[in-house]
Amino acid sequence: MKKSIALLILVFLCVTTASAVDHPEQRITVEQARALVMASLTKEQRRLPRLGVEQSGAPDFSKFMFFTVTWEGLPNGSVVVGNYAVDTYTGDVFSATMSCYEEKNRRLHFLQAQVRTTLHLSQSEYQRLKTRGPLCEE
Repeated sequence: MKKSIALLILVFLCVTTASAVDHPEQRITVEQARALVMASLTKEQRRLPRLGVEQSGAPDFSKFMFFTVTWEGLPNGSVVVGNYAVDTYTGDVFSATMSCYEEKNRRLHFLQAQVRTTLHLSQSEYQRLKTRGPLCEE
């Protein structure tokens, strides 16, 4: 009986380890994160002249990549469209200035699904990794 239990534990550990090796926690690329930020913008924002997305911060040291979206601007007006944080494990996009605000729209949802597929991220893994954003206390 003890040998059977030990064998079952050994088999379980081998299967679990093999699964972890096949799908290590992957992170999205800077290009994917930029595309997610662009997808989070409204139709009107995406039409602004000379729209650009610049990365800020050190992505290797954080769960989030931070971006500032700018445009050509008007005289005496702001050129900043918004500041965003992208979860590098899930592809969730958050406002980097409004506490706990997660960006959501149909275009973003579609692209997030594609990115999560490339990460081999199942729904249960996504739920395990999901956070409330960089400005929220867990």
